Amino acid sequence: WFFLEICWVNFDMKKIYQQIIGFLVKNAKLRAEEKEINFNEEKFIKKHEALLPIIFFYVLIWILNLIAPGILVMELYLIILLVLIIRGLNHYFGWIKILKKD
Repeated sequence: WFFLEICWVNFDMKKIYQQIIGFLVKNAKLRAEEKEINFNEEKFIKKHEALLPIIFFYVLIWILNLIAPGILVMELYLIILLVLIIRGLNHYFGWIKILKKD
């Protein structure tokens, strides 16, 4: 049951994540049309897919600090933040790509 709950939560989070990206794209596209600016949807999505995990991490840290201050170890916090930043940069610039074997 635990595995099924994890999969359900993971599926819900992916759905919420995609809804947030969709909302941001729709909003940015409308603003670009109002200003008569060219809008590159692919680049916008790629940028926000790189930034959202970092933003979510900061929100999670903020909530945890409200609920239980002092529970987080600063070194762990910085390591996770560094990993998220490197992951985001790699996602945006595409330095490292994982290829599937056929």
